[in-house]
Amino acid sequence: MEFWALGTHGDPIGTLRNLVKQIWSDVDLDGMVVTTSGGGNERMFSRYITEVDLIAEINPFKPIMEINTAKLIPGFLSQNPNAKMGALLRPCEMRALIEMSKHSSLKLDSLLTISVDCLGTLPADEYQWRLERLEKSHLSYEDKRSTSDDDLAKEALAFARQGGIIPYRYRAACQVCNSPAAEHAKINIHILGLPARQQMLLSINDPGLADMLSLENLSIGLADEQLISQHERIVAKMSERHSRTMERVNQGLGSLLPADVDAVIRQLESCGECQACLDVCPICSVDRPYRDADGHYDRAGVMRWLVSCAGCGMCEQSCPSHLPTSAIFAHIRLQLAQVWEYVPGRSFDEPIPSI
Repeated sequence: MEFWALGTHGDPIGTLRNLVKQIWSDVDLDGMVVTTSGGGNERMFSRYITEVDLIAEINPFKPIMEINTAKLIPGFLSQNPNAKMGALLRPCEMRALIEMSKHSSLKLDSLLTISVDCLGTLPADEYQWRLERLEKSHLSYEDKRSTSDDDLAKEALAFARQGGIIPYRYRAACQVCNSPAAEHAKINIHILGLPARQQMLLSINDPGLADMLSLENLSIGLADEQLISQHERIVAKMSERHSRTMERVNQGLGSLLPADVDAVIRQLESCGECQACLDVCPICSVDRPYRDADGHYDRAGVMRWLVSCAGCGMCEQSCPSHLPTSAIFAHIRLQLAQVWEYVPGRSFDEPIPSI
């Protein structure tokens, strides 16, 4: 795989938006699934846009995630069957989409997937507190400039070279994520380990697609090995850090961690009628574990769900009992991975284990 260097000229957010616009034009897309700022109580929401100028509203570096966009893609594809569509996704959303395609008849050959390295996301209340803190600090400036959500993204980007900032304040799922780098989409945009105000990296998994893009306009040329190595080194360092965090979390939870899949099933059944975690899960949107009239879950269905878990953490955010489901599911997913040597979201061609 080849990497191209992108000059950001002090504006990585603007550079990414211009890059996505150029890709839209070169590939001649009809529309794209993106996440943009919401209104009122909605901080972020996913939608299908058909006007390229709306790319000015995207910012995948924003440290908040309130929905896994992959969950909505089957609906967008169904509603626009003849559209040449793109989708801009976080790494965990890309992993979820790969697994969803294996659980259903979802066809993604015509979907142009673009993924961006994830710097980590904050719980909604923490995000709001940090936004208000920035607003108060700006009130002391003579120009009293307004604060936007982009300011928090810029704050995170300032630490991209180190792999992010305040990781202990991130959502639980982000703290234990072993795959924060974009790598499985057709087009991947890299920021981790890099001097974001000077350069980003671009990698393309589809050689035919590379021929369609105006790479001479998009990049400043092939990236040098030092920059690529710097990116890969920080990604490996982050994965190691998150693994250590997972070990500490597991030790802290102790007996609260389920010993096996059957223990997870018992926990689910003890939740009664609540199925909030299943309702928000992108995997369950296409292959929901069956539950009989007596409230018992089909074991094979739960195992299919857990083995494909993309680790996005939407389940934990939705749980009214505040169960540490990110840690619970990651713990069980690791057990299943050791049995079947299966890593969710690693490849479209790797079949789900026969359960």
